[in-house]
Amino acid sequence: MTSVRVQSLLATELDEALVLARLGAADLDPESWRFYVLSRLRNHSEGGALAARNAAGRLCGLIVYRIVASEAAKPSLEVERLVAFDLLHPRAIADALIAEAVSQARLQDCDSLRLVRPLDTPADTTALVLASGLGDLHSVF
Repeated sequence: MTSVRVQSLLATELDEALVLARLGAADLDPESWRFYVLSRLRNHSEGGALAARNAAGRLCGLIVYRIVASEAAKPSLEVERLVAFDLLHPRAIADALIAEAVSQARLQDCDSLRLVRPLDTPADTTALVLASGLGDLHSVF
């Protein structure tokens, strides 16, 4: 099992974190990445960015999230980007990042989770909605 330490991403780590972010979005340009993440780091009440480091101190994961206010309900944690890298156990890194993001969100009274996903992959959108527990399929036969 991979041992990780999760902390707020520092502005000085943006270039290092870009390497991980590009694992899922190879065309992500550095200028856009810096602007995007710095906007999350400036106001923690609107979101944040967390970094995971392995036992050797190397960056191995990141999560970027927003806190989305709602007039009718409590705020939601909205995961915008999650990347975890490990030769054998990336899930442990992802679990640690999600756990810390949820902990931070609960401090801001969040009670739900939202995911940001591009709409250009409609083939598996139904499966995603069903897996989230937000949908039910019914039939007579």
